[in-house]
Amino acid sequence: MLRTQTMDIYKFRKRLTRYLKGESNETENAIIEAWYKSYEQEEQPLSEAEEERIRLAIHNKVKSATSKSTIIMLPIFRMAATLVFIAGIAAIIWYLRAGKNEKADYYTVQTGTNEIKQLTLSDSSIIWVNSATRIRVPVLFKGDLREIDLQEGEAFFNVKRNPQPFIVHTGGINVQVLGTSFNIQSYKKLKSIKVTVATGKVGVTKGKQTLAMLLPGEQEYYNTITGKGQQVNVNTNQAQSWKEGSTYLKEANFEELALCIKNIYGLSLKAASSRISAYRFTLQVQHNVPAREVLKVIGQLHNTHFRKEGNEVTLY
Repeated sequence: MLRTQTMDIYKFRKRLTRYLKGESNETENAIIEAWYKSYEQEEQPLSEAEEERIRLAIHNKVKSATSKSTIIMLPIFRMAATLVFIAGIAAIIWYLRAGKNEKADYYTVQTGTNEIKQLTLSDSSIIWVNSATRIRVPVLFKGDLREIDLQEGEAFFNVKRNPQPFIVHTGGINVQVLGTSFNIQSYKKLKSIKVTVATGKVGVTKGKQTLAMLLPGEQEYYNTITGKGQQVNVNTNQAQSWKEGSTYLKEANFEELALCIKNIYGLSLKAASSRISAYRFTLQVQHNVPAREVLKVIGQLHNTHFRKEGNEVTLY
Protein backbone atom coordinates (compact mmCIF):
# COMPACT_ATOMS: atom_id res chain seq x y z
CA MET A 1 0.00 0.00 0.00
CA LEU A 2 2.79 2.38 0.94
CA ARG A 3 4.76 1.54 -2.20
CA THR A 4 1.70 2.05 -4.44
CA GLN A 5 0.97 5.45 -2.90
CA THR A 6 4.62 6.46 -3.26
CA MET A 7 4.66 5.48 -6.92
CA ASP A 8 1.47 7.52 -7.54
CA ILE A 9 3.05 10.61 -6.00
CA TYR A 10 6.26 10.14 -7.99
CA LYS A 11 4.22 9.65 -11.14
CA PHE A 12 2.33 12.89 -10.47
CA ARG A 13 5.55 14.74 -9.78
CA LYS A 14 7.05 13.47 -13.02
CA ARG A 15 3.95 14.52 -14.95
CA LEU A 16 4.08 17.98 -13.36
CA THR A 17 7.71 18.41 -14.38
CA ARG A 18 6.97 17.30 -17.96
CA TYR A 19 3.99 19.67 -18.07
CA LEU A 20 6.05 22.69 -17.03
CA LYS A 21 8.68 21.81 -19.65
CA GLY A 22 6.02 21.55 -22.34
CA GLU A 23 6.78 17.86 -22.92
CA SER A 24 3.52 16.35 -21.60
CA ASN A 25 0.88 14.67 -23.74
CA GLU A 26 -2.84 15.53 -23.85
CA THR A 27 -3.75 13.12 -21.06
CA GLU A 28 -1.05 14.48 -18.75
CA ASN A 29 -2.11 18.04 -19.61
CA ALA A 30 -5.69 17.25 -18.59
CA ILE A 31 -4.57 15.74 -15.26
CA ILE A 32 -2.34 18.68 -14.35
CA GLU A 33 -4.88 21.31 -15.46
CA ALA A 34 -7.59 19.62 -13.40
CA TRP A 35 -5.33 19.63 -10.32
CA TYR A 36 -4.26 23.22 -10.98
CA LYS A 37 -7.83 24.47 -11.36
CA SER A 38 -8.88 22.76 -8.15
CA TYR A 39 -7.18 25.63 -6.31
CA GLU A 40 -9.15 28.30 -8.15
CA GLN A 41 -12.05 30.00 -6.46
CA GLU A 42 -15.08 29.92 -8.71
CA GLU A 43 -16.21 33.39 -7.83
CA GLN A 44 -12.77 34.85 -8.59
CA PRO A 45 -11.28 33.18 -11.70
CA LEU A 46 -7.64 33.67 -12.49
CA SER A 47 -6.60 36.31 -14.97
CA GLU A 48 -3.92 35.51 -17.55
CA ALA A 49 -1.40 37.58 -15.59
CA GLU A 50 -2.17 35.67 -12.37
CA GLU A 51 -1.86 32.32 -14.17
CA GLU A 52 1.52 33.26 -15.58
CA ARG A 53 2.71 34.48 -12.18
CA ILE A 54 1.65 31.25 -10.48
CA ARG A 55 3.09 29.05 -13.24
CA LEU A 56 6.45 30.80 -12.89
CA ALA A 57 6.44 30.26 -9.12
CA ILE A 58 5.59 26.57 -9.58
CA HIS A 59 8.32 26.23 -12.20
CA ASN A 60 10.87 27.65 -9.77
CA LYS A 61 9.62 25.25 -7.08
CA VAL A 62 10.01 22.26 -9.40
CA LYS A 63 13.44 23.38 -10.55
CA SER A 64 14.59 23.82 -6.97
CA ALA A 65 13.27 20.40 -5.95
CA THR A 66 14.59 18.46 -8.96
CA SER A 67 18.05 20.03 -8.69
CA LYS A 68 18.50 18.04 -5.44
CA SER A 69 17.62 14.68 -6.95
CA THR A 70 21.07 13.22 -6.21
CA ILE A 71 20.24 12.94 -2.51
CA ILE A 72 19.44 9.33 -1.57
CA MET A 73 16.42 8.78 0.65
CA LEU A 74 14.52 5.82 1.96
CA PRO A 75 11.07 5.36 0.34
CA ILE A 76 9.17 6.62 3.36
CA PHE A 77 11.24 9.80 3.48
CA ARG A 78 11.02 10.25 -0.29
CA MET A 79 7.25 10.05 -0.03
CA ALA A 80 7.21 12.57 2.82
CA ALA A 81 9.47 14.93 0.87
CA THR A 82 7.29 14.63 -2.20
CA LEU A 83 4.18 15.38 -0.16
CA VAL A 84 5.90 18.47 1.23
CA PHE A 85 6.90 19.41 -2.31
CA ILE A 86 3.31 19.17 -3.57
CA ALA A 87 1.98 20.93 -0.50
CA GLY A 88 4.52 23.66 -1.12
CA ILE A 89 3.17 24.20 -4.61
CA ALA A 90 -0.35 24.39 -3.21
CA ALA A 91 0.89 26.95 -0.68
CA ILE A 92 2.40 29.02 -3.47
CA ILE A 93 -0.95 29.09 -5.25
CA TRP A 94 -2.78 30.00 -2.04
CA TYR A 95 -0.28 32.72 -1.15
CA LEU A 96 -0.24 34.34 -4.57
CA ARG A 97 -3.99 34.17 -4.84
CA ALA A 98 -4.48 35.46 -1.30
CA GLY A 99 -2.36 38.49 -2.12
CA LYS A 100 -4.36 39.08 -5.27
CA ASN A 101 -7.68 38.43 -3.58
CA GLU A 102 -7.51 41.90 -2.12
CA LYS A 103 -9.51 42.92 -5.12
CA ALA A 104 -10.92 46.32 -5.89
CA ASP A 105 -14.60 47.06 -5.80
CA TYR A 106 -15.86 47.75 -9.31
CA TYR A 107 -18.68 49.83 -10.66
CA THR A 108 -20.15 50.00 -14.16
CA VAL A 109 -20.60 53.18 -16.18
CA GLN A 110 -23.04 53.16 -19.08
CA THR A 111 -23.86 55.91 -21.57
CA GLY A 112 -26.91 56.45 -23.75
CA THR A 113 -27.61 58.12 -27.09
CA ASN A 114 -25.39 61.14 -27.80
CA GLU A 115 -24.00 60.98 -24.27
CA ILE A 116 -20.33 61.35 -23.37
CA LYS A 117 -18.95 60.96 -19.86
CA GLN A 118 -15.56 61.66 -18.34
CA LEU A 119 -14.16 59.52 -15.52
CA THR A 120 -11.19 60.15 -13.26
CA LEU A 121 -9.69 56.97 -11.79
CA SER A 122 -7.97 56.54 -8.43
CA ASP A 123 -4.52 56.77 -10.09
CA SER A 124 -5.50 60.10 -11.76
CA SER A 125 -5.91 58.44 -15.17
CA ILE A 126 -8.80 59.90 -17.19
CA ILE A 127 -11.28 58.03 -19.39
CA TRP A 128 -13.68 59.62 -21.88
CA VAL A 129 -16.64 57.32 -22.52
CA ASN A 130 -18.47 57.58 -25.85
CA SER A 131 -22.16 57.00 -26.55
CA ALA A 132 -23.72 53.52 -26.16
CA THR A 133 -20.78 52.32 -24.08
CA ARG A 134 -20.54 50.11 -21.00
CA ILE A 135 -17.30 50.07 -19.03
CA ARG A 136 -16.37 48.49 -15.69
CA VAL A 137 -13.83 50.35 -13.58
CA PRO A 138 -12.47 49.96 -10.02
CA VAL A 139 -13.26 52.35 -7.20
CA LEU A 140 -9.64 51.99 -6.13
CA PHE A 141 -6.80 50.14 -7.87
CA LYS A 142 -5.37 47.30 -5.77
CA GLY A 143 -2.85 44.55 -6.42
CA ASP A 144 -0.18 44.37 -9.10
CA LEU A 145 -2.29 45.48 -12.07
CA ARG A 146 -4.58 48.33 -13.01
CA GLU A 147 -7.39 46.56 -14.87
CA ILE A 148 -10.41 47.91 -16.75
CA ASP A 149 -13.18 46.05 -18.60
CA LEU A 150 -14.50 47.78 -21.71
CA GLN A 151 -17.52 45.56 -22.17
CA GLU A 152 -19.04 47.41 -25.12
CA GLY A 153 -18.47 50.66 -26.98
CA GLU A 154 -15.72 53.22 -27.30
CA ALA A 155 -13.44 55.04 -24.86
CA PHE A 156 -10.36 57.23 -24.89
CA PHE A 157 -7.78 56.60 -22.16
CA ASN A 158 -5.25 59.10 -20.85
CA VAL A 159 -3.24 56.85 -18.53
CA LYS A 160 -1.12 58.18 -15.69
CA ARG A 161 2.38 56.70 -15.85
CA ASN A 162 2.85 54.10 -13.15
CA PRO A 163 5.06 51.00 -12.66
CA GLN A 164 1.87 48.93 -12.41
CA PRO A 165 0.70 47.88 -15.90
CA PHE A 166 -2.60 49.37 -17.02
CA ILE A 167 -4.67 46.78 -18.90
CA VAL A 168 -7.96 47.16 -20.75
CA HIS A 169 -9.82 43.92 -21.45
CA THR A 170 -12.25 44.05 -24.36
CA GLY A 171 -13.66 41.59 -26.86
CA GLY A 172 -11.18 38.83 -26.02
CA ILE A 173 -8.06 40.97 -26.40
CA ASN A 174 -5.95 42.95 -23.93
CA VAL A 175 -4.51 46.42 -24.38
CA GLN A 176 -1.58 47.07 -22.03
CA VAL A 177 0.37 50.25 -21.27
CA LEU A 178 2.31 51.90 -18.46
CA GLY A 179 1.45 55.52 -19.21
CA THR A 180 0.10 56.79 -22.53
CA SER A 181 -3.08 57.82 -24.35
CA PHE A 182 -5.08 55.75 -26.79
CA ASN A 183 -8.57 55.14 -28.16
CA ILE A 184 -10.44 51.82 -28.25
CA GLN A 185 -13.53 51.22 -30.37
CA SER A 186 -15.14 47.91 -29.47
CA TYR A 187 -18.79 47.84 -30.54
CA LYS A 188 -20.08 44.28 -30.88
CA LYS A 189 -22.21 45.14 -33.91
CA LEU A 190 -19.10 46.02 -35.92
CA LYS A 191 -17.42 42.64 -35.28
CA SER A 192 -14.09 44.44 -35.03
CA ILE A 193 -11.94 46.28 -32.50
CA LYS A 194 -9.82 49.33 -33.28
CA VAL A 195 -6.97 50.41 -30.99
CA THR A 196 -5.49 53.78 -31.95
CA VAL A 197 -2.48 55.32 -30.20
CA ALA A 198 -2.20 59.06 -29.60
CA THR A 199 0.92 59.12 -27.40
CA GLY A 200 3.38 56.59 -26.01
CA LYS A 201 3.52 52.89 -26.76
CA VAL A 202 0.70 50.36 -26.55
CA GLY A 203 0.78 46.56 -26.62
CA VAL A 204 -2.15 44.56 -27.96
CA THR A 205 -2.32 40.87 -27.04
CA LYS A 206 -4.65 37.91 -27.24
CA GLY A 207 -3.80 35.26 -24.69
CA LYS A 208 -0.03 34.82 -24.91
CA GLN A 209 0.08 36.07 -28.51
CA THR A 210 1.26 39.62 -29.21
CA LEU A 211 -0.88 41.13 -31.95
CA ALA A 212 0.84 44.51 -32.18
CA MET A 213 3.14 47.02 -30.50
CA LEU A 214 1.75 50.39 -31.51
CA LEU A 215 3.31 53.85 -31.64
CA PRO A 216 1.56 57.24 -32.08
CA GLY A 217 -0.43 57.40 -35.31
CA GLU A 218 -0.77 53.63 -35.56
CA GLN A 219 -3.94 51.60 -35.27
CA GLU A 220 -4.55 47.87 -34.78
CA TYR A 221 -7.69 46.68 -36.59
CA TYR A 222 -8.69 43.35 -35.06
CA ASN A 223 -11.38 41.23 -36.72
CA THR A 224 -13.28 39.42 -33.95
CA ILE A 225 -14.67 36.87 -36.43
CA THR A 226 -11.41 35.74 -38.07
CA GLY A 227 -9.17 36.50 -35.10
CA LYS A 228 -6.74 38.33 -37.38
CA GLY A 229 -5.31 41.81 -36.96
CA GLN A 230 -4.04 44.48 -39.32
CA GLN A 231 -1.88 47.48 -38.48
CA VAL A 232 -2.46 50.77 -40.31
CA ASN A 233 -1.50 54.43 -40.00
CA VAL A 234 -4.34 56.83 -39.15
CA ASN A 235 -5.11 60.40 -38.16
CA THR A 236 -5.20 60.16 -34.37
CA ASN A 237 -6.98 63.51 -33.99
CA GLN A 238 -9.87 62.27 -36.09
CA ALA A 239 -10.00 58.96 -34.21
CA GLN A 240 -10.63 60.76 -30.92
CA SER A 241 -12.57 63.78 -32.21
CA TRP A 242 -15.84 62.34 -30.89
CA LYS A 243 -14.76 63.68 -27.48
CA GLU A 244 -15.30 67.16 -28.89
CA GLY A 245 -18.62 66.30 -30.57
CA SER A 246 -17.44 65.46 -34.08
CA THR A 247 -17.19 61.96 -35.58
CA TYR A 248 -15.10 61.27 -38.68
CA LEU A 249 -15.96 58.39 -40.97
CA LYS A 250 -13.39 57.42 -43.58
CA GLU A 251 -14.34 54.77 -46.12
CA ALA A 252 -16.75 53.45 -43.52
CA ASN A 253 -18.98 50.53 -44.43
CA PHE A 254 -22.76 50.71 -43.99
CA GLU A 255 -22.65 49.05 -40.54
CA GLU A 256 -20.25 51.71 -39.26
CA LEU A 257 -22.41 54.49 -40.69
CA ALA A 258 -25.56 52.98 -39.19
CA LEU A 259 -23.91 52.66 -35.77
CA CYS A 260 -22.79 56.29 -35.89
CA ILE A 261 -26.33 57.49 -36.68
CA LYS A 262 -27.77 55.23 -33.97
CA ASN A 263 -25.35 56.42 -31.30
CA ILE A 264 -25.77 60.12 -32.04
CA TYR A 265 -29.43 60.40 -33.05
CA GLY A 266 -31.04 57.19 -31.83
CA LEU A 267 -32.18 56.36 -35.37
CA SER A 268 -32.02 52.94 -37.01
CA LEU A 269 -30.50 53.28 -40.48
CA LYS A 270 -31.31 50.59 -43.04
CA ALA A 271 -30.42 50.00 -46.69
CA ALA A 272 -33.17 49.31 -49.20
CA SER A 273 -30.88 47.20 -51.38
CA SER A 274 -27.63 45.24 -51.28
CA ARG A 275 -26.16 47.82 -53.66
CA ILE A 276 -26.61 50.58 -51.09
CA SER A 277 -25.37 48.42 -48.20
CA ALA A 278 -22.13 47.89 -50.16
CA TYR A 279 -21.37 51.62 -50.41
CA ARG A 280 -18.50 53.24 -48.51
CA PHE A 281 -18.97 56.57 -46.74
CA THR A 282 -16.51 59.36 -45.95
CA LEU A 283 -17.87 62.33 -44.02
CA GLN A 284 -17.70 64.32 -40.81
CA VAL A 285 -20.73 64.18 -38.52
CA GLN A 286 -21.16 67.13 -36.16
CA HIS A 287 -23.19 65.88 -33.21
CA ASN A 288 -25.07 69.15 -32.80
CA VAL A 289 -26.29 69.20 -36.42
CA PRO A 290 -29.92 67.98 -36.88
CA ALA A 291 -30.31 64.41 -38.13
CA ARG A 292 -32.17 65.49 -41.28
CA GLU A 293 -29.24 67.63 -42.39
CA VAL A 294 -26.77 64.79 -41.88
CA LEU A 295 -29.02 62.37 -43.79
CA LYS A 296 -29.12 64.82 -46.70
CA VAL A 297 -25.31 64.87 -46.81
CA ILE A 298 -25.26 61.07 -46.74
CA GLY A 299 -27.68 60.98 -49.66
CA GLN A 300 -25.49 63.31 -51.71
CA LEU A 301 -22.48 60.99 -51.43
CA HIS A 302 -24.04 58.29 -53.62
CA ASN A 303 -27.10 60.07 -55.01
CA THR A 304 -29.51 58.23 -52.71
CA HIS A 305 -32.70 59.31 -50.92
CA PHE A 306 -34.11 58.54 -47.51
CA ARG A 307 -37.51 58.12 -45.91
CA LYS A 308 -38.11 58.32 -42.16
CA GLU A 309 -40.82 56.39 -40.32
CA GLY A 310 -40.64 56.93 -36.59
CA ASN A 311 -37.08 56.13 -35.54
CA GLU A 312 -36.34 54.06 -38.65
CA VAL A 313 -34.62 55.61 -41.67
CA THR A 314 -34.29 53.77 -44.99
CA LEU A 315 -31.80 54.75 -47.71
CA TYR A 316 -33.06 53.94 -51.20
